[in-house]
Amino acid sequence: MERMPVCTAYTPRGKAELCAQGGQSSRFMFARPAKNTTLTAMKKLTLILLALVLLPWSARAELTEAQAGRIARSVGSLIGQLHFRKSPLDDTLSEFHLKNYLDALDFGHMIFLAKDVEEFNTKYATRLDNEVRFGRMKPATEIYERFLTRLEERQTDVSKILAGNLDFTKQEKFNPIRAKLAWPKTEAEARELWRQRIKFELISDQLTHSPKGTKPDAKKLKEAYAKIDRRYKRLLKNMKENDMEAIMDLYLSAMTRAYDPHSDFMSPHEVENFKINMKDMQLSGIGAVLRVDDGYTTIVRIMQGGPAARSKLIHAGDKVVGVQNPGDKEATDLLDMTIDKVVQLIRGKKGTDVKLTIIPNGQDERKVITITRDIVKLEESLAKAYIIERKRDGKMEKLGVINLPGFYPKCAEHCRVLLESLKAEKVDGVVLDLRRNGGGILQEAIDLTGLFIETGPVVQVRERRIVEREVVHRDKNEEITYNGPLIVAVSHFSASASEIVAAALQDYGRAIIVGGKTTHGKGTVQQLLPLNRRFVQGLGEDDEVWLKTTVSKFYRINGATTQLDGVTPDIVLPSIWDYMGKSEGELPRALEADKMKAAEYKQLNRVEAFFTSLQKSSDKRTASVQDYKYIRDDIKRARDRKENPSVSINEAARRKERADNKARIEARNKERADRKQPAE
Repeated sequence: MERMPVCTAYTPRGKAELCAQGGQSSRFMFARPAKNTTLTAMKKLTLILLALVLLPWSARAELTEAQAGRIARSVGSLIGQLHFRKSPLDDTLSEFHLKNYLDALDFGHMIFLAKDVEEFNTKYATRLDNEVRFGRMKPATEIYERFLTRLEERQTDVSKILAGNLDFTKQEKFNPIRAKLAWPKTEAEARELWRQRIKFELISDQLTHSPKGTKPDAKKLKEAYAKIDRRYKRLLKNMKENDMEAIMDLYLSAMTRAYDPHSDFMSPHEVENFKINMKDMQLSGIGAVLRVDDGYTTIVRIMQGGPAARSKLIHAGDKVVGVQNPGDKEATDLLDMTIDKVVQLIRGKKGTDVKLTIIPNGQDERKVITITRDIVKLEESLAKAYIIERKRDGKMEKLGVINLPGFYPKCAEHCRVLLESLKAEKVDGVVLDLRRNGGGILQEAIDLTGLFIETGPVVQVRERRIVEREVVHRDKNEEITYNGPLIVAVSHFSASASEIVAAALQDYGRAIIVGGKTTHGKGTVQQLLPLNRRFVQGLGEDDEVWLKTTVSKFYRINGATTQLDGVTPDIVLPSIWDYMGKSEGELPRALEADKMKAAEYKQLNRVEAFFTSLQKSSDKRTASVQDYKYIRDDIKRARDRKENPSVSINEAARRKERADNKARIEARNKERADRKQPAE
């Protein structure tokens, strides 16, 4: 059984995350891959960091229910042995398994009725472990069949609602974030929820396509009605077309996530298509990492140098709800669409335009943007450096910045080359920017830390494989590449391997950590296991499944953990990113935080003497600079929206909200222009 390298990438939604590819700086520096970097290493990196585009089904024998049951039995046995929890499937895990499966099918709690959920809880809440152990898939198929029945009823309701009269003047609200809310108790309650949802979608559509009107345009409103009707008919059709392998994939993914949010399962079809895609390391598209979150296609990360990044029109956290390609009469709705189909729509020929309907992060209103597709190379996600120059007290100062988006193979060596280049430019200090770094290869994090210290421990790992053991991973290279002033910039999106680096440099007192309230808080290590028929019964001769499972936890050299706690910066800045996305502690079944004995290391104490004066300067600046006042205002709005997610479905009220928001942004941009600063 081949084991891929231990990796600490932050992939909160596992395979539901795909890549849609297909200051002043005076100079830029780019780290290039070493010539001996193997394709195999790049494949392994890309799988962990970005699950790439899935292709259409190839000609494979259709999986039977009996085969799926044997696969489930094998995978259930393996994860119980390999996962850090060291817990065979039991009644507790069964309850989480069932909940995950129901949520995977009906994330918005609007399709099943409460009595369906109660029935399944009574029958299966403490039985799924036994069903998996005996290779029985009946619970998966029975629940899926009920799901199809209810979905067909809901689709019929939608058509009737659209055929009736909807009152857009009624003062009422709808909460589109329903994952934690109760399922409707009756058919009547379900119909009422769907009436509100349809109104919400229609108003959103009208605000996008008739932003200046005070009343719905009759023709466009009719088109919107027809489009929504087609959306739910398409959803029902797609769900009916799912075969046994697709159902098994949902079911076993729900089972692996019962252990923790980072464990996952990839079916033979997904593995096969992933391998096909890996043959082409550059694809034409927009250069964005996508994930399906509660039915919405969400931007996880914008790839440096790609079309999306160059456009500056779309950002992490934005939702993509529509795609229109050249020749299309209208945009294709993406709500409830599978991620592989979304990516197929967004990818396209280099030089062609794609129109995306997006909902900017933290907003309700939609807007349409146009991005020109281009070749997006993996190379564009490598480390880059640039220099910021400014005059202070009559003297020109240089600040070197290294932006590292992920811990890919040989990234530490690339950063070493960049540091040497910055030193040659005689920079006065260096910023290591890890704000958008979700993790990667553990050894690279250790090697990167070693560029700034002589030798010593970097991270501690508690492993539970055959036996439990604790390992101290050390930097053994005595050479210090850069010994000058160092800042590490982090954010809510800094996770896993980036937290290892920030924590180690903070514990040594080697760098000042600057960022939002805390980093993501992922202190676990995953391992990817390709499994063929030797290990998994029920697979065809050439089939393979992949199991990603959490095998270790890592700890700071001072004995504390970053799991759930993250890394708290020395200098905390107000950041809207603290309210974008979920932290590790908000993910279901995240492993608990604990501690271990501190490693032996010598503090360098290079920065502590500056903390008081720096904090005073920072506090003064954040209190007086207008842009920080804008950030605090945005934080308040984001916090209020998170606490009160319900949205008005009165058209006049929504139009006023839109106008007020537009006026607020225009006022900000005018004030910024007066200061010769870029627009928001």
